[in-house]
Formats: sequence, structure tokens, C-alpha cells
Amino acid sequence: MQEALIGGIFAATIVALYLRPRGVRDWQVALVGASVAWIAGPLSFADGIVLLRHSWNIVAFFLGLMLLAAGAEAAGLYERVASVLRHQRPGRRRVVAVLVLGTAVTAILSNDATPLVLTPAIFAAGGLGTPETMRAALAVTFAADGASLLLPISNPVNLLFYERFSFGFGSYALHVLPAAAAGIAVLAVLTWIASGKSDAGADPGPGEPAAGEGVLVPAAFTTFATGAVAVLALAYIAAAMAGVPLGLVTLGGGATLFIGAVSFGGFDQRRYREHISAGLLVFVASLLLLVAVVSRVGLLSPLVQAFGHLNAAPVLLTIAGAALIATLLSNLVNNWPAALLLAATIAVTPAPHGALVVGSLIGCTIGANLTMVGSLSTVFWLSLLRQRGAAISPAAYFRASALPTLAAVAAACLVAAVTL
Repeated sequence: MQEALIGGIFAATIVALYLRPRGVRDWQVALVGASVAWIAGPLSFADGIVLLRHSWNIVAFFLGLMLLAAGAEAAGLYERVASVLRHQRPGRRRVVAVLVLGTAVTAILSNDATPLVLTPAIFAAGGLGTPETMRAALAVTFAADGASLLLPISNPVNLLFYERFSFGFGSYALHVLPAAAAGIAVLAVLTWIASGKSDAGADPGPGEPAAGEGVLVPAAFTTFATGAVAVLALAYIAAAMAGVPLGLVTLGGGATLFIGAVSFGGFDQRRYREHISAGLLVFVASLLLLVAVVSRVGLLSPLVQAFGHLNAAPVLLTIAGAALIATLLSNLVNNWPAALLLAATIAVTPAPHGALVVGSLIGCTIGANLTMVGSLSTVFWLSLLRQRGAAISPAAYFRASALPTLAAVAAACLVAAVTL
């Protein structure tokens, strides 16, 4: 009876997150679902508090990302990236610039920052109302998801698995980084080829000035922020190798840019209010708690059995099977709750876990690009498009994403099987 009740609560929460009842925010839905499941489930109050306390690194990572996004925009770094993009001619040349810049931004600031940086620039870069504009816009979200496997900090999903299964940076660099590079290469080439087509399947809408354009930023602050981001990139590598929690590093980087904004006169309360959302932190913690209850009540047993069978298969089949499950689950319930479910499943699956972890990572990052609801960064990208009057249907998005995404997942799985 309890299993059915918790299953119903979980399903209702996921459906409500999709439907978003009028006036209700995502974090409110997640908080109610987690609270009801916590009360009705087998997880004690003390156990829940311990779980939430142990999730501090993930929460710190998200908070740090929000501070970094606000600080980078305040320092004019986004506008500098956008100006590079606007100097590229529409068509394949601009798509290449988007893919390169998007990969770089994703690697250091995570995939959620990439749409924020590049989407406004696409609509301010000329060629308004043309298919080339939408092709470049699609390249933004493809780059964000395709490159999000690159480093542990390139996607919050990576950090979840990295922390849960005690990945060392050397292990990540050896087993995941080559697979990520293969996925990026395949997705980029196919996206570039498709950018030569005449129809993107969407209406790009009217153009507008890029965010931050025309705002005077103190040159000293821009120089300071550029140096801080460069140091942050090195700090990530050093911290990962030393076993220092990456959430602390991210939070430290965000705090550094915040101090810079205050010191150099670039602080803008409005900008920081736009970027920093306490609701997102509640959303993240609530889903962690909800999945813990689902796992404790035994609802993951079928998935555990499936992963157990996969674990007994040859390594390529194990990775590909886990990637397929993760891709389907990510595009059904979004990749963050999917990653939480998969991490909980793998944790109770008999060892070894390496192939299952790598396959799940591939599916929850690259594979999440398959639909418009698969990745949090794609959902964010879509909202930015709608703010600018652009439109793309789920079917049109799937037609554009299916081949590059599935080919990139396959390439990443093949390379991962060689390195494991």
C-alpha cells in the first residue's frame, strides 16, 4: 500500500512539474511532493534531515553557478562573447562560432550558462526572420547539452555522479573525457552539416539588442572578472585532483565575482535578483528528498534488476544500455530527476558500477538533448526564445535534434567502451 502511495505521489509531482498549474512554481510543486512523500514514506524525520545536510555540496554548486552567472554578466563577459558572435556572418560560419563558444562556456560555467550568454546574441546578430537565425539558435542548446559531459562542473548532473560514486579527476579524465570529446565532435559536425539546409522548422521572430549592450562596465572590473574565471578553471582541476568539494570552488568563484562587482562599481541588485533564485535551491533539495523516499520504499526494484542484467553483459552493451535508459528517462521526466533516480539505482546495484555510471552520464547529458524537456538548460533556452517572440514546436525540435543527438550518444558509448 505504501509503495503504491509513494508511486502515485512521485508520478503526480512529475506531471505537475510538466503542467505547471496556473500560478504555481516548479519549486513549490517539488516541495509539496517531497514533503508529502516524506510524511507518507518510510524515511524518518531524522533520516531526511541527514540526507538534506549531506546534499550541501550540490546546493552550494547551484548557488555558486547563479552567482557566477550574475557576476559574469555584470562584468560584461557575456557581451564580449556575444560581440564575437555578432561579427560572424549568418549561416555555417556563425554556427561554428556558436559551437566553439558554447563548448567553452559550458566547460567552465556549466551548460545552464550557455543559453544565457549566446541566445540573446543570436537575435541581435542580424539576419532577422531567417532560417539561419534559428539554425544558430538551435546550435546554442546543442552545444550546451553536447559539451555538458566534458568536465565534472560542466553539468550539475556530472557533479551528482562524481560525488556519489567518488570519481577521482584522473578517473573522470580517463574514462569520461574521451567519450565527451567524441560526442561533442559528432554532434558538432552533424549540426554544422544541417545548418546548410534552407528550413529550420521555426519562426525566429523579431530581433532585439543583446542583453547588456550599451551598458558601461568598468574596464577594471572586466579585467578582474576575466582573470577570476581563468583562475577558477584552474582551481576546478586542482580541487578535483585534491578531492576538494567542487561546490565550494564554484561558490568561491561566484563570491569572488560578487566582491568584484561591489568593489569596482558593477553591482546591480536587479541583475543579481534575476539570476539568484532561492526557489531553485529548494527545487534541487526537494527532488533529492523525493527520490530518496522513492528508493527507500522499493520502487526502483525493476530498474535495479535491469541494471543488474546490464552489468553482466559485455562492457559496450552495459554502457549503451545504461545510456539508452538514461536518455529515455531524461526525456520523459527531465535529466535532473532522471539522474537522481539512476544514481540511487546504481548505488544499490551489485558492483562494479563504472560502466553503468558512464553510460548513465552519457544519456543524462548528451542524450537529454533529444527533446525540449530533456535538459534544464534546454528548458531555459526555450524560455529565452519565447521571450524574444520565437517559436519552435516539439516535433520540429525533435527533427533537428534526433540524428545529431543519437549519433553523439553512440559515439560517446563506443569511445567509453574502449577506455573502460
